[in-house]
Amino acid sequence: MKLIITHVIVCLIFVMVMSGCAPKTGTAPVITPMQNAILDSTTPAQATSVLSLTATPTKMPSGPTMVIKTLEGTSIPPIVLTQPTPQDTATLEPTVNEKKFPNALIQIITPGSMSQLASPFTVQASVFPGANGLVSMQLFGEDGRLIHDQLLKLSTADSGWSNLLEEISFEIPSAGESAMLVITTTDQFGRRIAQTATQIFLMQIGKSDINAFDFIKQPYIVQSLKDEAVISGGLVRVAGFAHSYNSNPIIIELLTESGGVLETQLVKLPRGSEKLNYVPFSADIPYDVGISTPVRMTIRQRSLLLPSIDNALASWTLTLKP
Repeated sequence: MKLIITHVIVCLIFVMVMSGCAPKTGTAPVITPMQNAILDSTTPAQATSVLSLTATPTKMPSGPTMVIKTLEGTSIPPIVLTQPTPQDTATLEPTVNEKKFPNALIQIITPGSMSQLASPFTVQASVFPGANGLVSMQLFGEDGRLIHDQLLKLSTADSGWSNLLEEISFEIPSAGESAMLVITTTDQFGRRIAQTATQIFLMQIGKSDINAFDFIKQPYIVQSLKDEAVISGGLVRVAGFAHSYNSNPIIIELLTESGGVLETQLVKLPRGSEKLNYVPFSADIPYDVGISTPVRMTIRQRSLLLPSIDNALASWTLTLKP
């Protein structure tokens, strides 16, 4: 009789589950072998009590879950994982007081940037000559070919400055092309002391249209160290202001007396730097020397027209110690 009652109770529970009358938790009672043994030895009332106590809903573990596949007809909000987007966080600072900044060691007075020139044209510049009073003047075509190359020995005034006034004649195969006029000074080891370049436009025929100069100050101002400084500790800290001619980074190099590059570092300037006369910059340049080593630190920026040509270069002599 007990066995019949047990089977009747089990059947009733099964019918309740199948007809949607299961507990709202979504789980059906589970009768274990031990519960069957208890039911066999209890009255019907006791069996019902046993089932109500033991059929406890199973709790799902808490925590984040990932849905691999959704059931048809269901709507589950998507999980959106956001990834950080690299951004240029550098910001422009207020315009600095430029009155205290010196003029560049090479100032091209004429022709100014983007001048349209027919052959011949005159170059006028104020220059602080390099070793032995020498100054190099070159003209490059838009394809990088050397159109004009001249090494000048200038007489200097008591101040050390010289006035350069030279005429350049040229021939080009096309009606017109962009070009770069470059003036450079070097030290006794052949390393560049200073360089200034300006982009111009050469015409086969026509009348020259000459623009005035737009910037003749020192392109790079370093305030963290002075010329002929002695550095030790394996790190050169460079901080100051840069005049940006374009969006290219500036290049800082440590050059030995033999012409070797001891260290090189690229420094990215803030966006829109070319719209201002100066923007701040800083860099830490590590080095490793075993003995006291004299070097020339140069700062330069490549042109957009000819990446092999620097728009400007300035330099400082340093002594590096271990």
